[in-house]
Amino acid sequence: MKKAAFYLFLILIVISFSACEDRVFDSVDDTPGLKKGSKSPTDVQFGDLYGDLIEVEMDERGVPVLYPLWYRVEAKDEIVEGTIDVANPRLTEGFNLDIYQREDDGEPVEPPTTMNVEIEIDGGFISNYSPDVLYDLEGEILEEVTYHVIPVEQGRLNLIRSKPENLVRRMAEVIKNFGDGTVAAVVRDYCGRLFMVRTQEALDLGIEDKPIDSPLENMAIYKELMLYGFDRPAEQNGLQFIVDADKFHFQAKIDRDSEYLGPMDFPPDRSIETMKSIVMNLAASCIAAASDKTGELKLDEIVLVNRFLGIPKPPNTPEGDPVSYFPTVTQEVRMLNKTDKSTYTKYRYFIDYTDFEYHRQKFVETMIDFYKITPVNGSYIKEYADTYALHDILLDEVSYKSYYTDDARYRGKEGLYNKAVGFAHQADDYVQALVVVHDNEEFFVWQMPTPTWSVAGSPINRNVISPFIYAPDDHEGGSGGGGNGGGGGNGPGGKK
Repeated sequence: MKKAAFYLFLILIVISFSACEDRVFDSVDDTPGLKKGSKSPTDVQFGDLYGDLIEVEMDERGVPVLYPLWYRVEAKDEIVEGTIDVANPRLTEGFNLDIYQREDDGEPVEPPTTMNVEIEIDGGFISNYSPDVLYDLEGEILEEVTYHVIPVEQGRLNLIRSKPENLVRRMAEVIKNFGDGTVAAVVRDYCGRLFMVRTQEALDLGIEDKPIDSPLENMAIYKELMLYGFDRPAEQNGLQFIVDADKFHFQAKIDRDSEYLGPMDFPPDRSIETMKSIVMNLAASCIAAASDKTGELKLDEIVLVNRFLGIPKPPNTPEGDPVSYFPTVTQEVRMLNKTDKSTYTKYRYFIDYTDFEYHRQKFVETMIDFYKITPVNGSYIKEYADTYALHDILLDEVSYKSYYTDDARYRGKEGLYNKAVGFAHQADDYVQALVVVHDNEEFFVWQMPTPTWSVAGSPINRNVISPFIYAPDDHEGGSGGGGNGGGGGNGPGGKK
């Protein structure tokens, strides 16, 4: 494979989801690594497509780790040399490589000389040499290395390349849906998304409870949450109205809590720490709902999404603070100007996930009704059979059949997780929860406010536990339930 073909392959990964609604390419990446052409730092325009979307080493904050690379190139019949910064790419396997010999201080020997060595990896990263040996003397990944790097497969998340006004328009649609007078309360559903609970009047008209499930709308919410939380009013296309008690009841839990024990209005403690935890948990569910459901949602992909969306929003000057609801990291990167081979400094801005924590107890206490589906005269009937914890379903421990075949992803991430990896784990858990329920019509999730958090072993009477009042005829019934949910049997029924 030629080097150019490899770049084309990476670009095709980025643009493969061409059916994304309202998608127009207008973003650019400048991660040090694969060749980007001869753009200078001042003339990079929206619309450029680069092939440097690869997994790289990151620290616990979610910031790429950089390594110095001494370069030496010829420009206008003169030798130009200096130091730039390069990332450490994740590799699929060990391999033999012709590397440039370097002095102890990293400077290449004169004249440039190569030698063949065996590249060893540990945890996906080179272990027997400094990562700079994976690059040539101009800061580009060596051709042989390109066979072994891991592309970041954006898939549906490629919708981040929509024009900024598309996300603005989608946020306006979200605000309109919440403000049309049919919504009584807002909760988070089984995979963490915002869920609209209708007024009784709306239910009587046949308007159903529903989650925000549009990928673009979830991406718009994600961007707003990461930049401003619930601080901006609807007039500024913000989400402040969600937590306004005069408008809605909003129920949410901090997903690091080890016990849920029923519903909780959001939040009893309006401390900055509590607010930031709730916002970050909700943001994880939004990026999950915007992503593909066919693969793992990794930290590299999330960080790349942030880069394209401008999260955090860069300041007007390098000395200023980025706009963000969360702590940020400003990283100075020494770059190579491909035109005159001089160096310049590029500033990048990242969300600092250091204080993030996540626990899976929500999945332990989110219950799913299982229905047996029996064919009858060309049709079928559904009969209540049992109730399972979503946690057990994702672990592939239910008794009827195997619903979730890729259980290694979920099994391998037990317990409490924190920092950047914890955020990625939570988002990916939400992806898996969404997949397993959507792909199995035998499952009915309790999507009313209180059943999202169950009382272990006990049927839930919505009218007693819920702070919202619903007519029993509409919300209680036999096995399978009626209306938008129902009691009876060994557990409530409900709609998917």
